[in-house]
Amino acid sequence: MDSKDIQILNALSKNSRVSTTQIAKGLSISNVATQQRIDKLEEAEIIKGYTSLLDYRKLGFKTIAYIGIFLEKAKNYKSVLKELNKVNEIVEAHFTTGNYSIFAKILAKDNMHLMELLSEGIQSIDGIARTETFISLDEGINKQFIL
Repeated sequence: MDSKDIQILNALSKNSRVSTTQIAKGLSISNVATQQRIDKLEEAEIIKGYTSLLDYRKLGFKTIAYIGIFLEKAKNYKSVLKELNKVNEIVEAHFTTGNYSIFAKILAKDNMHLMELLSEGIQSIDGIARTETFISLDEGINKQFIL
């Protein structure tokens, strides 16, 4: 990877819909060369895909929460993660150091929906000892990392 690849990654991080032509102009290289570089970055799985950022609050998900999950045993991680992945409202889950074995981000329509997801879903998964929930009051920063 060189500085042109980094500039391509930064351009795509800012706007994944930016055209190859616009990126090429900024780099002073041809469209073909730019597309070849993008293809190589995709093949190397540095670029894993393209997505749209959605405003979940406008889609009816008013409660964003983070859940610290304590496992009964650390070896339960993979089986618990498999079950957590079935919960559509969980959008991130990380195996962590510290107090929690897993730290997850969850979207809920409201606090009642969150309570249902916790009590009827997440907390009933075999291997989970207990959870701690933190409700987000405001998302102060949401950005792509720029190289």
